[in-house]
Amino acid sequence: MKKSLIALAVLAASGASFAQSNVTLYGKADIWFGSVKSETSGTNLGSSSLSQTRLDSSGVNTSRWGMKGSEDLGGGLKANFQLEQGFNVDTGTAGVTGQTFNRQSWVGVSGGFGEVQFGRVWSSYDDINSSAIDSFGANVAAKYNVWLGYQDRPSNAVKYASPTISGFSGSLTYGLGEDKTAKNDASHVMALGGQYAQGPLFVGLAYQEQTQTGGANSVFSALPGDAAKIFPALSTAFTGKTTYTTINGSYDLGVAKLIGAYNIAKQTIDATSTTSAGEFKAKEFDLGVEVPLSASLNLGGGYAQSNVQVNGVDAWKTSGFTGALTYTLSKRTFVYGALQQVKLESQVSNDVAKSTLFALGVNHSF
Repeated sequence: MKKSLIALAVLAASGASFAQSNVTLYGKADIWFGSVKSETSGTNLGSSSLSQTRLDSSGVNTSRWGMKGSEDLGGGLKANFQLEQGFNVDTGTAGVTGQTFNRQSWVGVSGGFGEVQFGRVWSSYDDINSSAIDSFGANVAAKYNVWLGYQDRPSNAVKYASPTISGFSGSLTYGLGEDKTAKNDASHVMALGGQYAQGPLFVGLAYQEQTQTGGANSVFSALPGDAAKIFPALSTAFTGKTTYTTINGSYDLGVAKLIGAYNIAKQTIDATSTTSAGEFKAKEFDLGVEVPLSASLNLGGGYAQSNVQVNGVDAWKTSGFTGALTYTLSKRTFVYGALQQVKLESQVSNDVAKSTLFALGVNHSF
């Protein structure tokens, strides 16, 4: 009898513990069918045109699955975690080879003070940058295919996010490179952002600084065509610092949502680098609109531009537009059609590179 009572007490205690914890499995599966046409012309790029029919993953949103959960620690505190991996619906492969949870992998604590996360997290700059985009998903948005690239998910990072007070909130992220050598200091990512979101209005301001101690320059990886043939320094290993400063906002009028953003990106290359260029500077903007045509049908589009100078001299202009039409089938599923074009024009030669995408897809959340 005594053993039975003890067992019941243990089960009751375990039940109470389980009741204070929760784990959620979630994800998105996004696949599209369409065509991609790549064109180049000019002295360095040569004349070429290639069209390809594709069935591909992650048209509007990146396909992903993940687990997240929390445990009530008492006193208003919670322990939290999130593990998230991108994947390719069309092939069943991982989004990034060699990384089990390439999108997010963190554990943290939250309470009245806000939240702290440790691991691989979204940077504070990305939080603001992605809060006002010119279409229904990051992958099809004009600015994500035109603006210079940045490190959106630093690893080995600590992130603090404040509570929201009267619509205001902010966050700070610091990622450790852990790659210090005898000749170089370790690289790092530092980002901070603040926002005001109240009713139909959103305004955000963010800054990010990332340093590199060698290796391929990933800032220019999103440029269409083989841009390194025009500017060899883009593909050369470098040591230096890149900074990003952005302000963006949106206002929902009901009949339409207006979106705008402005960004300045600078890359300073140290004298110890193997590339001769000293500084890249980009002035970038983005304009967009979302229009609900009916309860289920929505239209969105945008235009973005990036003007880059190398050592104070105009080097190239990248511009692009996007348009997307979505039709909601249920709370978790919608179909879409998208058109996207990105064009790079050299300001120092006659070289031009252009990429055009047409896609029809389906997006399902679970």
